Parts: sequence; C-alpha cells; structure tokens
Amino acid sequence: MTFYLFISSLTADSIRLIQKYLLKEKHLNFITKIYKNGLLAAIIFAVIIIGSVYGMNHIELTEYNLTTDKIDNESYSILFVSDVHYGTIQDTQLVKDSILKMNKLKPDIIVLGGDIVDERTTKEEMQEIFEEFGKLNSTYGTYYIFGNHDRQPYSTDYENGNRTFTDSDLNQSIEENGIKILNDDKITINNDIVLVGRSDAAWEDSVNRIDVDEILNESDLSKYLIVLDHQAVEDEENAKEDIDLQLSGHTHGGQMFPYGMMYDLTGRLNYGEYEFGDMKQIISSGLTGWGWPMRNEAKCEYVLININ
Repeated sequence: MTFYLFISSLTADSIRLIQKYLLKEKHLNFITKIYKNGLLAAIIFAVIIIGSVYGMNHIELTEYNLTTDKIDNESYSILFVSDVHYGTIQDTQLVKDSILKMNKLKPDIIVLGGDIVDERTTKEEMQEIFEEFGKLNSTYGTYYIFGNHDRQPYSTDYENGNRTFTDSDLNQSIEENGIKILNDDKITINNDIVLVGRSDAAWEDSVNRIDVDEILNESDLSKYLIVLDHQAVEDEENAKEDIDLQLSGHTHGGQMFPYGMMYDLTGRLNYGEYEFGDMKQIISSGLTGWGWPMRNEAKCEYVLININ
C-alpha cells in the first residue's frame, strides 16, 4: 500500500508538471487545485485499488492452440486450472460459477495444477471444492498434481496455528470425487498422450526429485508427452527429454505490480507461453491469487489448450 501511495503521488506530480509546462490550458486549471490539496494523488490511489479488487473478482478463459505431428486423426482439448486457494481471498460463489462455465467447454482432459487449497482453507471448504471439481465432465478424466500449499506446509499462514486437514483427508477427498492424483507418476491416454505428473518442487526446485526420464521409463517417446509441474522449473531438462508440453502455475502472473515485472527483468518464467526447442511451456496466472484480495498483473483465468 505504501508503494502504491508513492506511485500515486509520483503520477500526480507528473500530471501537474505536464499541465503546468506543456499543456498550459486554462480549462485544466482544476488540476492545480486538486493537486495542491492531495486529492489528485488520492484519486489515482483509489483507481489502483478499485481496479485491483476488480481484477481479483473477474475470471476469464484463456485459450491456446498447439499443433503436433505426433497425433493422427485426433484433436484433444485440455482444461487447465491452477492456484484456486479456495476459501481464502476470492468469493467462493465466483469460483463455483466459473466451474459451471468450464463444464460447458466439454474438454477431453482436465488438469488441476496445484494449490487448489492452502493453509487458510478449512476442511469443509477443501471437501467442497473437490466435490465441485468432481462434477466436471471430460472424455478421459480429471488429473491432479500437488502445489506448494495444498498440504498446508507453512504454519505461519494458519488461521489458528494448526492444520485444518491431514494428508489423508486431502487425498481421500480428491480421489472420492473421481480425480486421479499424479505424484511423480504417469498415465497414457487413448494411446496418444502421456501425462507425467510431478511432485512439487518446494521452493523453486530446492528439493531433489526423481528425473522425468525415470518416470517415463519405457514410455513410447513417439507419443505426445506432457509434463504437469506446479512450478515452472526444469524446463530445459524436460525439453532435452523430448517433452512436447509443460503446464505450470504458481507465479500468479505476478498478481500485484511490480512482482511480475521483477520476474521478467530477472529472466524467470512468469506468465503465458514459452518455447524451449520443440517444447512449449504454458504458465497460468491461476484462477485466484494469494495473500491480498487484489490483482493488477496478469488476470484470474482458467486455460483451455487445444492440441491439433
């Protein structure tokens, strides 16, 4: 908030200087009055905050179209949803309404990309969101990978200092709603696509995980290979393993300026579509966000990927 107050004041100063030395229009003299009493900066600050609140409460569909010569006579659509953080900072009814819209897409495959719940999600809310996602219809099923928040590892984020559900509660709720967990595991779909679901990389690959080639093992590399990894890591390594597509979330597209810009300036993957040789990488900004109930970078989204 202090940063946005500074930005608002700096913008107000800039507008005042432009009006005074460049425009010199008499009918713009009101700018001088509202600038001197601080109202101009307050208006700019209010616009930033209102726009950010709107950003967190407006969910859109983002669509990608990919082509491959690995699949004959078939097209597949994948619905990818990540970073819901259910029951924390976004209206739960808005999430439910979005799930109804997702169902109308009639995807072939559904992927839940981690952080569907977090430390502030109650057990009842956790059960509720997986029941909602369990209602989604698809041709080949719904698959789930863990994010860094799902199993509530960060005690500093607890409402009351304790976990609200156990790993067993979480796994049971996921599986009893017909959702398959892929945790360093793979599944072949219709003899065309291999989904490789990764365990979470903790703090940006700070834990040792088994390699993708160990998970693939004897899998036919002529199939369309998709790696599902909550965090956008090991991209170059995956490209060398002939992976065709990697799907990730975690970054929230920055969510609040200037975090996304900082990601971009430091060369880290942030949001959108990237290429590593023949491999495509798509990073979703997530259905919700985390922490503050505001968003002014990227957007709240669910993703549809068409593979033709």
